[in-house]
Amino acid sequence: MAEASLEQRPSADRASLPPWAIALAIFVCALAVDAYRIGSTLPRAQFGDEWRYIYYAKNLIAGFYSPHDRIFLCNGPGYPLFLVPFVKLGSLDAARYANAVLHAAALVYAWLILKPRLPAPWSFVAVALLGMYLPTEEFLPLLYTEVLCFLLLTAWLYHGLRVGRGVLHTVVAGVCLGVLTLTKVVFGYVLVPFLVVALVVWRRTSAARFRAHALAALLALGLCVPYLGYTYKLTGRFFYWNSLGSNSFYWLTSPFPDELGDWYHQGWVQRNPLLRAHHLALFDKTSGLDRDPNLSVVEQLRNLSTPETGDVFAEAARKNVREHPLKFAKNWLYNVVRLFLDVPVTVRGTPWWNPYSQSHLALLAFSAYVAVRARRAAVGPLPAYYPIFVFFGLSLAAYSLSSAVARYLFPLVPIWWLVACHWLGRLSRDEASNESG
Repeated sequence: MAEASLEQRPSADRASLPPWAIALAIFVCALAVDAYRIGSTLPRAQFGDEWRYIYYAKNLIAGFYSPHDRIFLCNGPGYPLFLVPFVKLGSLDAARYANAVLHAAALVYAWLILKPRLPAPWSFVAVALLGMYLPTEEFLPLLYTEVLCFLLLTAWLYHGLRVGRGVLHTVVAGVCLGVLTLTKVVFGYVLVPFLVVALVVWRRTSAARFRAHALAALLALGLCVPYLGYTYKLTGRFFYWNSLGSNSFYWLTSPFPDELGDWYHQGWVQRNPLLRAHHLALFDKTSGLDRDPNLSVVEQLRNLSTPETGDVFAEAARKNVREHPLKFAKNWLYNVVRLFLDVPVTVRGTPWWNPYSQSHLALLAFSAYVAVRARRAAVGPLPAYYPIFVFFGLSLAAYSLSSAVARYLFPLVPIWWLVACHWLGRLSRDEASNESG
């Protein structure tokens, strides 16, 4: 009831401009700032994983996704599909500028989430701070999945809070989850347990919101069926999302006392004496360098990303866990810290005070402040947020079981920030009501 009354607050409590005008102003301002930030980095050469998304987009244009002679399934098709029109037009810079549109749209969604729940000035400040999230600077000009997923999860949060109000919100929430999963396939391992939890809670409590979230999750899983059917046809493996998960898990299980469970590509292994001593034989075998020392980097990468190579890493990882369970537990703890702060790392040299640690330590402190105030005031979260918390927790759990870096948390930050802001707003409003009463 408190949620409903807050969403029906009179417009006199807010800015005099109509909501659509404020949303448009936020979109245009964010778009202009982001476009300037992207333009200041151009022209630029391809960086990191960009080649892979472009490669898959070109494959899709040619009528296939993975080659059949050597299966190469690093990523889901979500972001390559997004890139297809830009690759067809031969304008990758336009795809970079598209990130500005995606980010601006996410900030509009953030405002739409907060505007019925907080006074207008608070909403503007909260959205502006989300827009200034430090790691955004890194991803805006990159052809990476992060900005698209940032939008998808912000949109899912908006529609997920409204799934009980109509079929449209449930459908859009399901589509957002489906596209998110096809873009970052780790969410495939979140989607199924989320669906199960939603169904169990609904059956036990008859909570309509969990029923609606279960329907949205079913729709999302249905959208993924064609891709899973395709990977089954290629590999003969059920529920096969990609071929990189075993590699990531292998690093998390590293039994060596001077390693912290963080992930490294084969280039680091070949160049760094510590990693060479521990992993070179396995990486030479799986990359094909033991058979052909002159193999190109691209060929090595493709060899490292086949289902068969994944089996090799998976077996090595299982052996590490069986023989060194305490070291695995220690690596996992490091991994959880690294998911938030991007440190500690083994040989990468990442400083403790980096954009992720700066942003996330502030977020952790803010969240702790809100939690302490909420406990003292005995004000819990609104029931509408319970499914959101389940999804957020399952996502953190899934990431903690891969060799994580802090950029994995990037798409989840809007949920974290916006829920904390709303909770603080409720606390402030209740305290003011008690004082006036």
